[in-house]
This record gives sequence, C-alpha cells and structure tokens, in this order.
Amino acid sequence: MSNQSLETTWRSQAGFIWSLIGSAVGFANILSFSAQVYKNGGGAFMIPYFIALFLLGIPLLVLEGVIGDRMKDPLVSAYGKVWGKVGKTFGWLAVLACLSIGGFYIVLTGYSVAYTYFSAVNAIPDDSKSFFVNSFLKTTASIGDFGQLSLPIFISTLGVAAAAWFVLVRNVRDGIERVCSIFMPLLAVIMAIFAVVTCFLPGGMEGWKYYLQPDFSKLLNPSLWRDIFGQLFFSLSLGLGIIVGYSRHTGQGTNIPRAMLCVALGDFAVSFIAGAAIFCCLAHISHVQQIPFESILRSDSTFEIGFVVFPHILKFFGAFWGQWIGVIFFFCIFIAGITGVFSIVESIAGNVEVEFQTTRKRAVTVTIAAITALATLFCMGNASHLIDALAPMVIGTNMLIGGLALIVAFQLFVKAGVIRGPVAFCLRFIAPVLLGVILLGNVSQELQSVDTAKVVRWVWLAAALMAAGMLAQYRKLELAEVA
Repeated sequence: MSNQSLETTWRSQAGFIWSLIGSAVGFANILSFSAQVYKNGGGAFMIPYFIALFLLGIPLLVLEGVIGDRMKDPLVSAYGKVWGKVGKTFGWLAVLACLSIGGFYIVLTGYSVAYTYFSAVNAIPDDSKSFFVNSFLKTTASIGDFGQLSLPIFISTLGVAAAAWFVLVRNVRDGIERVCSIFMPLLAVIMAIFAVVTCFLPGGMEGWKYYLQPDFSKLLNPSLWRDIFGQLFFSLSLGLGIIVGYSRHTGQGTNIPRAMLCVALGDFAVSFIAGAAIFCCLAHISHVQQIPFESILRSDSTFEIGFVVFPHILKFFGAFWGQWIGVIFFFCIFIAGITGVFSIVESIAGNVEVEFQTTRKRAVTVTIAAITALATLFCMGNASHLIDALAPMVIGTNMLIGGLALIVAFQLFVKAGVIRGPVAFCLRFIAPVLLGVILLGNVSQELQSVDTAKVVRWVWLAAALMAAGMLAQYRKLELAEVA
C-alpha cells in the first residue's frame, strides 16, 4: 500500500498533465520548431516528426510514467531497486545532467525576463543583433575568455531562481500543479490569439501556405531524420528522470498511457501554434519589403531567432503594436522557461530528498542554490560558447544514453518488463535500434575532429560519470542500523 500523503499527490489527472506539458514545453517549442519547419520542407517536416513521436517519444514517455507511478520513487531509487549500484550510477548521471542543464536553462529563462522588460520600455534598438551579442551578452571571442558578468542577465536569473524556490518548496499540488494549471492554458490561449491575429496582417495568410506546403525532397536527407529524433527526445524531457519524478506523485486511478499521449500531443500543439504565428509574421515581412519568403530566416539558432530575429520583426508592427506584441511574446517564452525550470529542480530535489532522507524544503533549497551558483558561469561573456560546447552532450548524447539505460533496466532487465502490448514491442525492438543509431551517429560525428568545445563536453561526461559512481556508493542508513 502506498505511504503517500494527500499533499504529495497531484490534485487531479488534469493538473498532472498540465504540469507534464509544462516540463515538456520549452524554448525549442516556441523558437526553433518553426525554424526547423522553415528549413526542412514545410509540411513535409511533420512526417518524420510524427513517426518519431509514435515510435520513440510516446513509448518512452509511457515507460518513464509507469516507472514513477508503480515504484513511487525518483529515478535513482527506482534504478537501485532493479539494477543495484550500476543502475544508481545511471540515475545519478541523469541527475548531474539535470543540474548542468538547469545551470544554463535558468539563465535562458532570465533572458526572457529581461527582454520582456526591454520590450515594455522599448529599449531594443534597431540593431538588435549588436544589442544582444555585445550589450546584453557581452560576448567574448572564445570559450577561454570569460569576459565580464552581464548584470541584467544575472539579476534576471536571480529573479527566476527566487520564483522557482517560492513555488517548489510547497507540495506538488499547491506549488507546481497550481501554477502550471494556470500558466500552461494561458500560454496556449495567448499563442492561439497571436497566431490568429498575425493571419490578418497584410500578407499574413501566405504564411500558412509556406508553413504547410510540403517539400518532400527534404525527406531524403538522413541527417534530418536523425536531428528530428534527437530534438524530440529533448523536447519531451526523456532520459533525465523528469517524467519519473513527476509520475511518482500520481494517485490511484491515474491513466498513465492516456496522460502521456495528452502530453505528447500538447507539446506538439504548442509548437505548431507558435510556428504558425511566426510564419505569418515572416510572410508579413515578405509582403511589406517585397522580398522572397525563403530569404528572410537564415538561422535555426534558438538564441538568434528569439532575441535577434524576432525583435527585428517587431519593428514592422510600428512602435505601439511592436511594443505590446514583444511583451506578450517574451512573456510566453518566460512561461515556457519557468515551467521547465520547475521540472528540472523537481527532478534533482526529489532524488536528493529520498536518497539523503532530508526534507523537501531543504532538498529544494540546496538544489536551487547549486543551480544558481552554476548559473553564474553562464552569465559571463563566454556563456554562449560554453552552452554551445556542453549542449550536444548534456541534451544530446547523455540523454540518448539515459534513454537506452531506462529501456535496458526496466524493459529488458526486469522479467517481462514493466510494460506490455504494442508499446512494449516498440521499447524492446524499435526504440533501442533508433537510439543506438542516433547515438552512434553523434559519437561518429564527434570523433571526426578535435576542438576545445568537444574536449569540454567529453571532460564533463568523464567527470559526471566519476561523480555518479561515487554517489551510487552512498547507502542510506536503515532504521534498524540506526537502532
């Protein structure tokens, strides 16, 4: 029988789903999804996306959901039950990856706070790129040149950390669930209104044609398929124990497969709506400036699209409307970011709380303090170089390793697996092959040359594995031993 108290479970399945959608929806949904569609065949992009969603995304979501729902433990403890210290090593590796991701994710969320303010006071100049790179980021020439601390970024980051602590020290139903049940529907409504309004801009409706018109020739590019599968993996927060951490708070009667299907479709819906709004904006610019639609967007960088290209787009709406649209847009990015921060902190703090037998308040406080301390590095002038160096590992290769480990430990190592039926078939025979191919492709690409960025990420993996191995040796004192 579960020993969960009422306060440690979600109030409703709807609140659980909104919270999971909050963990899945992030910067990539609002900013880079549309750029991927723009560069990769328009409507044809949806074909590999949905194949990846149903063959890899949803099965792994269900697996992590079932692990948390049945075991009522965070990732490290769940691994320990089925795979001993080896499993705990993989669990702690995922926790350390979350810590590293949290370090720069909380800073990126701070970007949205700062830009919401800049838009409100109309402080973004015409040269948005120079403002972002030089004045805001204070970007240096290389990863080794730390440069100066960006005060606006640092202050915004502290604000995000304080807001996250205020929400997360409460139990899940009064903290995460209450906030996400307000913020995520609000985000959906704002983005939907935004998408509708942009349709009525001069030339805006043409954006839908470019958005949905397929270019099937793009599907012949193997790297497109690999990139989509990898991007979807990160978008749904797979392999990091985040879904396990949320699902351990489920009560009786929660339908995990149905909840995970809703999460997957909700994640796509936000991406699709945001993409439609941005395509209509780009079509408006194409109409006003009489330039080819295909020549407007030249980068798929999340940074550049959100904080360089979009502020430039706002100038075409005039001072008044550009100001308000900017505030709404960057506030939406903030919602996507802060709910992602919640899930990252919850995943780490849940493991700390259970493995070290401490209180939730202390676990959350320690976790946010550690993330904020690490975040200071990403407020320096070399932050963009450092993020570019670490991202392919912590939100790429490492997550693929985590996904494979979950399948081996809970679907292959456990007799008969924790899941049966068609989803089990995908997890046993399809997902491992797909993840293995993507992982081998990533490693092969890494080995083609050596540079400072690659050294940084492989040093991170080596250090994280060593730390995870040492943490896996820690054994909680049982009550009998204390006595």
